[in-house]
Amino acid sequence: MTVKLASLFAILCLAGSLAHAFAHLPTGADKNSNLPAPDYSHADAWLAQPGDSGNAEHTPAGVLPGESSQRDKVDVFFIHPTTYLAPTKGNARYDERGEVESRLQHGVLRFQASVFNGCCRIFAPHYRQASLAAITKSDAESVAATDLAYSDVARAFDYYIAHRNQGRPFIVASHSQGSTHAMRLLQEKILHTPLAQRMIAAYVIGSSLPQAIAQQGLPICQSESATGCVIDWNTVKAGHIDERRKQDAVIWWDGRYQTIAGRPIVCVNPLNWKANGSAEASANLGSIYSDGPEASIPEPLAHVTGASCDNDLLGVDIPFRDRRHFADALTIIGVYHDFDYNLFYMNIRQNVAVRIAHYMAEAHR
Repeated sequence: MTVKLASLFAILCLAGSLAHAFAHLPTGADKNSNLPAPDYSHADAWLAQPGDSGNAEHTPAGVLPGESSQRDKVDVFFIHPTTYLAPTKGNARYDERGEVESRLQHGVLRFQASVFNGCCRIFAPHYRQASLAAITKSDAESVAATDLAYSDVARAFDYYIAHRNQGRPFIVASHSQGSTHAMRLLQEKILHTPLAQRMIAAYVIGSSLPQAIAQQGLPICQSESATGCVIDWNTVKAGHIDERRKQDAVIWWDGRYQTIAGRPIVCVNPLNWKANGSAEASANLGSIYSDGPEASIPEPLAHVTGASCDNDLLGVDIPFRDRRHFADALTIIGVYHDFDYNLFYMNIRQNVAVRIAHYMAEAHR
């Protein structure tokens, strides 16, 4: 055999070996079968729960968490967004370490879940989250990954209601992937059940929630004090149209996962809490940002941006001087998804207290 033929033969053999290896890589279902399920009776299955002194208890400079006596009356069930950024379809371990856990601890808990530490006991389950590659697609393998993630969230909620809630009113809150799961949780476990009477509101932020949810029995919040209703927004640069959010985002609707496919989606303005509303920057009570994962959160920046619901998306115009605080790969294309909570942090914090006060007043009439 000549050197050239021998080289060709070796290449063909290598190609055959690689083809065989790739053909026998585990499928999404096979990979997930090796992931242990969280046991919600154990503390390690919870990212945050009452009694923790973790990052959900952090507050910006000048802002104090609520006293336990005032927080004991209301719960928040918080479903975290995607921090497993793998480019392959599948799921993370519920107790995944490294960057996945770091993003949860230093990003999600400090800048999202902590907004509720002035009012409520916070319950945030770990779950086998779908990868970024899976949660954004609607093929069979991606849906399987999303379904597995939801199965954990649903079990966590069932455990929370059965063993930890003790009849308290509660808030459902979430972001991004967490809001996809919250959307299904609302439809399957809360709407048209006695739990709906105890739900103060659902903040399912950063999801493509169809406006038609109102026809399913869950009204869209129309004011700062409305209760038993749902809130959502998707932040973009003013005038930008996020086609993925309006066309390709995967939702749970009519009993299955499917794309939003142009359905009108909910936009409640967090500066005045009006559906399809607009508000000036003067209404923005404070935005928060990170100086690094280990740094304390600086004092909130007031009046960073106004906001306006336009074409079902929440448009913002951040001054040049502040853009360095609210910038990542998505903002380059005009999408402020990762800052849906940060930009309106103090407004959310105030609003939760307003809704709770209104709910309690109504409950005691």
